[in-house]
Amino acid sequence: MKNSGIYFSALVTALVGTLFLLLVFETWALLFGQTPITGYVRGAIHTFPGWSFVAAIVIGMVIGHVLWGGPAAIARLRRGQ
Repeated sequence: MKNSGIYFSALVTALVGTLFLLLVFETWALLFGQTPITGYVRGAIHTFPGWSFVAAIVIGMVIGHVLWGGPAAIARLRRGQ
């Protein structure tokens, strides 16, 4: 359990690095007239609208859970903190 902070830090670093690389690719695609990531996403949404809806719901739930704290925030509200 002592190393869980290290794993979490590595996971966050990998996520930020991936997002950075995606932004670099998007910038490159826009500058040089290639298909950007948004073009691929738009095509996938039109091809699979049901799965896109499910993914949007799941992503929204995860973001909402992170932003509003989930069960820990409710417990703090009940205690009056």
